[in-house]
Amino acid sequence: MTGISLSRGIRIIDYGMNFSEPIEIHGISREPHLDLLFCLGEHMNWGLPESGKDFELLTGESYIGVSSETKKQSIFPAKRDIHILEIKMPLDRIQDILGDVQREGEEEFSTGQIIPYGRYGMTPSVQVILQQLLNCPYPASLRQLYMEGKLLELAAVYLHEVLHQRSEQNRSSLSAEDIQCVYEAKKILDNRTAEALSLMELSKLVGINEYKLKKGFRELFKTSVHHYVIHRRLESAKLLLDKNEITVSEAAYRVGYGNVSHFAAAFRKKYGINPGKYLRAIRSCE
Repeated sequence: MTGISLSRGIRIIDYGMNFSEPIEIHGISREPHLDLLFCLGEHMNWGLPESGKDFELLTGESYIGVSSETKKQSIFPAKRDIHILEIKMPLDRIQDILGDVQREGEEEFSTGQIIPYGRYGMTPSVQVILQQLLNCPYPASLRQLYMEGKLLELAAVYLHEVLHQRSEQNRSSLSAEDIQCVYEAKKILDNRTAEALSLMELSKLVGINEYKLKKGFRELFKTSVHHYVIHRRLESAKLLLDKNEITVSEAAYRVGYGNVSHFAAAFRKKYGINPGKYLRAIRSCE
């Protein structure tokens, strides 16, 4: 587990755990705060003995809610690759971050802000920002400034997109079982980014027909399956260029591109810069 403290009392905590047996963890929330949880590893379900309830997050899901000043007791499962990114924002210090988020019918904070509590899928836009938070490319002297800027960006993008998802969920025709299948499809794409899986193959793997998969994927993640795969490949390629001694051609092949020119064109369209030029800029900063 690693953490970083930012201004306004905000904390970013990166949990990476795998327990050999179930473990009970106790903690205390010192002040009421907005909680953002992002499930980046295997799906998670943990017990909350004090309330007698269970809490669950699927791979690629997020949660937004409020924690009051209270003792906490949780039981985490064994043999699960847990990777949760948590962001804690004290309610009395983040009015300028939350802004005037208004929506009829949403639950209200004691701060007077309207926020959509609940679980939501992580869209590609949110995933990009999370990866940038986890892989800050700058030295310690600039790290704090970079992280705070990215946090502000995440707050704006995430709140905008969960409000939109709430609206879509209210109109969705998908069953809970269908939604689970769509999340499973996303997990497969995340784990097998470089493979050329067809929509038919993917739908068979998760047990849902192609129409429901296409419809559900767009409803939950605001993009098509095809464009999501492109996004994941380019994001993975950029991380390879950022962190490894690797050429543009090698990065392209590793993420599933057989044609370097096609990769370069897609990279330039997404990031606004040719991958070769981007790589030279990264190397010059080292």
